[in-house]
Amino acid sequence: MTIETLLIPTDGSDPAEAAARRGFDLAAHCNAAVHVLSVADSSIATGAGYSGDSQSIRNRLREQATARATALRDDATERGLEATATTREGIPSKEIVDYADEHAMDAIAIGTSGRGGVTRAVVGSVADKVVRTASVPVVTINPEAANETAEALTIDSILLPTDGSDTAEAVIQYGFELTTQFDATVHLLSVIDSDRVQMLSALTGTDADIVAELRERATDVLDQRAAEARAHDIDAVTTIRDGVPAEEIVGYADTESIDLIAMGTAGRGGFERFIVGSVTDDVVRTAAVPVVTMRPNEMDSD
Repeated sequence: MTIETLLIPTDGSDPAEAAARRGFDLAAHCNAAVHVLSVADSSIATGAGYSGDSQSIRNRLREQATARATALRDDATERGLEATATTREGIPSKEIVDYADEHAMDAIAIGTSGRGGVTRAVVGSVADKVVRTASVPVVTINPEAANETAEALTIDSILLPTDGSDTAEAVIQYGFELTTQFDATVHLLSVIDSDRVQMLSALTGTDADIVAELRERATDVLDQRAAEARAHDIDAVTTIRDGVPAEEIVGYADTESIDLIAMGTAGRGGFERFIVGSVTDDVVRTAAVPVVTMRPNEMDSD
């Protein structure tokens, strides 16, 4: 599946607007149509203890949402993108996910911090809820990745981390499709989890054998995926690192000048987890480049 339509939500905050412009960069590379969505948050007008005219507040919120969606759409149009603007009223995360389903969006691009300008963990934010519930891939863009002083986003290299799980392997297939669309080089990375090694060592009383076995498995997986990539005329680089997975993934992206990371929201173990506390969550919050996340059930539907 390639990206031909991209949904870009905005709440009008500086971080959201900066993330949107990175989304425009991505759309330009994909030659994708952009749908800008701004949601008038109904919870503001119905907040506990509010005694004023909630309908007038709703009207004002909708006017503001329409103004910011229209302004951002005009920015996209000036860049030569096909763009539309839509305003909806309701709970932002739900409206974003519903819109993506109703309009068959190929992906959603969203910032991980919003109104208030404070860098937040994805936990509890609109972005977190979208990542956990969207039926399409979500491109998360944190404030560092949205840095407006940086050059326009280019997609010449895509990092696909894998732990050998079914989820990670499914993301790799999607990553190959993106790599072909962008004519990029794919980097396949496997991290020998130091915490896992310590745990297994404590249980078995051995260390070297465990590391050797994990490295052998990782090598087999990477070799298979690299051969598959090359069969599709995709340039592939394979690497094995030792350490804490999230730190190694982000570190590799930095040192190798990676442009985009693609990951699943669940890993080894085969069950879907909240992004909270996972490797993916740490990467989303700390990577200096956009991160594409996919849920296990959305991969099953492809």
